[in-house]
Parts: sequence; structure tokens; C-alpha cells
Amino acid sequence: MTMTRSALTRLAVGATLGAALVATAGAAGAAPKAPTPAVALQDFVSGPTSPEDIIEVPDSGVAIVSGLSDDPLSTSSVGHLYAIDAASRAVTEIWPDRAWGVEWDQARFPSCPGAPNPAIASPHGINLEARADGAYDLYVVNHGGREGVEIFRLDVRNGVDLTWTGCVTMPAGTFANGVAPLPGGDGFVVTNFFNPTKSDPFSQIFSDTPSGNLMRWDLAAGWSVVEDSALAGPNGVVVTRDGRTAFVAEWGARMVHRIPLDRSRAAATSAIGRASVAVPFLPDNLRLSRQGEVLVTGQDYVAANVIACQANDLANCPTGLHVIAVDPKRMTSRTLYAGDPANFRAPTVAAPVGDSIWVGAVKGARIAVLD
Repeated sequence: MTMTRSALTRLAVGATLGAALVATAGAAGAAPKAPTPAVALQDFVSGPTSPEDIIEVPDSGVAIVSGLSDDPLSTSSVGHLYAIDAASRAVTEIWPDRAWGVEWDQARFPSCPGAPNPAIASPHGINLEARADGAYDLYVVNHGGREGVEIFRLDVRNGVDLTWTGCVTMPAGTFANGVAPLPGGDGFVVTNFFNPTKSDPFSQIFSDTPSGNLMRWDLAAGWSVVEDSALAGPNGVVVTRDGRTAFVAEWGARMVHRIPLDRSRAAATSAIGRASVAVPFLPDNLRLSRQGEVLVTGQDYVAANVIACQANDLANCPTGLHVIAVDPKRMTSRTLYAGDPANFRAPTVAAPVGDSIWVGAVKGARIAVLD
């Protein structure tokens, strides 16, 4: 969750979302697994500013973190990407200040206008997809200078090497929040949080009125809107490995939805049909646990709290941390952790990292580690 200062002037919300780790768990037909155990607060990782989204690079001991800028809807501030060694907790800034390469894949991203301007970098939701060469495609929602998704090649086999390879710009009147790649190079889905040209999207979201949707992009067809995905502040998103189902957080309505991406198969089997579950807070980024449950955290705020947090009015910006797990088939939820760590405000993502769950928050420079 975040609202920028310029967005406050326009009563617009720049609420956060992260994107999702594509995994087999939760797909129709997957073998049942033991549920994610309840967890306890262990300690904190300190260093990354406004750690809004987190994703672990598989089998590497490295987590990538998106540090949200103070004002994603303007060029007045700069955000960052970080790499964190899960064992040593060492934090390294990897974009835009650190050296990064440019190798534009114009066949894959022909409409991209060129490399992003690092002086106005504004990363938001992030995600990963394995490449055939042993590296990963790192998908980064970027608001800096253009609204779209930047794609980097990320290689952590010998240090951390980051190379920009292309981008996809969003349609006019959209604000990207989270991103999740579809399997087999079939493109990706993006949550369109709201229309930033509207005069009052913030009130729209908090009145449970659809403000955006889930959008899909591939090279052949370009952009399309996923059917039955109009939501009040669509935020976090995860996609099953078969690419047939998305789970989307509806921030304004305090709901998590299961949305079929393959409508023909959904019609044939109710196991992957549309379903929803209420959660006790404004749900932000989504990730999948090792056991295949959807991990959810967010903010137990009303509109006034959102405004206070973004204005650094900490007296009216509540602390607190609540992480739940959603069963992707039954669409039921259960609490993994609920507490009130000192000065921990605006949690946005609960992501598996090693044997722990790391929880990012856009206020401050700490990540909570749940053991």
C-alpha cells in the first residue's frame, strides 16, 4: 500500500503490489501438501529503503527487493532494486545506481522505446522467470518516465549481474502495480490498480467500486483485459505454473480472488473456477509458500490512515503485522502470524526466503523475518 504526495493532491492512491512467484502448488490436480506452519517473529533485515516487494531467486540464497520511491507518480524521487544475501543479510543496491548492462531484445520487445532513464527509476512490483541459459528474467513494474514493465536478465551464479533486455509500456490511463509471468514465454499479467487521470480514484477504491482490472500481454496479441477481473484496487497477483489460474488481491474490498485465465477449462471443472475469500486487512502483494498456499499480508487501515502514513504522520499511521495463508483450492484462510512489532508500519509482502518468511513494508528500511 502506498499513496504518493502528488497522488494525495489528486486524491490518487499509489497502493503497492508485488507480483508473484510462478509455482506448481495450487494448480488443479496438484498433490495435497502439509499446510504452512504458524511462524514467530525472529528478527529484522535492515538496509533497503521502503522494501515494497520481495522475491527469492530459487536455490541461490539471494532475495531481490523492490524499494518503492516516495512518489511513484512523479519524477521527484528515485526507487531502487536491492539484492540481499539471505545468510549474511548483506544488502547490495543493484539498480539504478550500480552498473547494469543494456542488451535490447528487439525481436521480443519491438515496441519498447528504449532503455529506462536511471535518474527517474521508480520500481514497484517484481517477479522472476527462469531462462534457458540458467539466468532469470526479472520483471519490474516501473513508473519512472513511462508506465510499463522493464525486463532485465538477472544472473546470480557469480555475484549479481543485471542486464536490461526490453520493456512493455502500459496502455494510456493505467497504473501498473504487480506483474506475474505466464509459463513458456507466453507473456505476463499485470494488475492495473487505477486510472491515474481520474480526479478521485482513492474514494472510488474505498467505496468498493472497481477502479482497475487484471491485464494480459503477449507479443502476438498485445494487451487484453482478463474477463471478470474488474476490482476495487487490484493489487497482488500470483499465477499457477500451468498458467491457467491467477490469484489477485483486491485491496479496497479486502478480498483475494481466484480468477481463471483459461476460461474453457474453468467451464469444464469447478476446481479452478472463480472463487473469493475475505481477509482482515487491505491485501497487498501475494506470494506462494513452499506448501502451495497463497501468502497474504497488508494494512488494517482506513482511508485516513493511508493518507497519514504517506504524509509521515506516524501518530495516525498504525503499526502491526498480520500474515495469513489462503488455501488455493478451498479458498479458506488461516493466520500464520499476528503481532505488533515496534515501529513496523504498512506491511506489503510476505515472501518465502530460505526457511523463513520475509515481510517487507513501505514505511522505513526494515524487513521482518518470520522463522
